[in-house]
Amino acid sequence: MVIDIDKLREDMLNNCYGAFFVCDFGGALAESVDVENATPEELIEMAQRQGIDLRRYEV
Repeated sequence: MVIDIDKLREDMLNNCYGAFFVCDFGGALAESVDVENATPEELIEMAQRQGIDLRRYEV
């Protein structure tokens, strides 16, 4: 399976920012730094831990 890493990263960042601004969840802002700096492999692992369906990002 080939994953569109840029789209996955963008969506994960949007989720982090949404959690921070809507719910005032400070941990989400810290997590956004991890998402920005993650290698493609790390990003996929993070997405799997969060239960994100990676098939949505298949190219």
